[in-house]
Amino acid sequence: MELSEALPFIEANHFALVSTVGAAGHAQATVVSAGLLDEQVAFVSRADTVKVRNVRQSGHCSVTLINPDNRRYVTVQGAAAVHGWDNTDEAALLDLLRRAYGAAGRPSDRWDDFDASMREEQRTVVLVTPERVYGSLRQRA
Repeated sequence: MELSEALPFIEANHFALVSTVGAAGHAQATVVSAGLLDEQVAFVSRADTVKVRNVRQSGHCSVTLINPDNRRYVTVQGAAAVHGWDNTDEAALLDLLRRAYGAAGRPSDRWDDFDASMREEQRTVVLVTPERVYGSLRQRA
């Protein structure tokens, strides 16, 4: 499947499962909200989570976006980059966090003080560049 075929689904569905592989080779999976941001799949996480550590170590992950109503899904696999407080300018990171939350269907205005909350919680953005895209988009007759 080409990314272009999956774009409408990705833009409409934000419930996702992120899969990473740890240093010992064990799979790790976590439910997140995800969305399309500048032709990459983005999700937000605290910096100290297993998924973020795994992405930092391996540089890859998979994100499966799911429509729970009809069990259709799209999986995006590829190189992943973590944008956090340790490697991104503060103003640029806060802008990226706002855009990532918006892409995932979670507007940043739900926090009383977005900037302070993101700093306190050490939120990071993971961007996955699609290298392989597959899924189940066709409705069964």
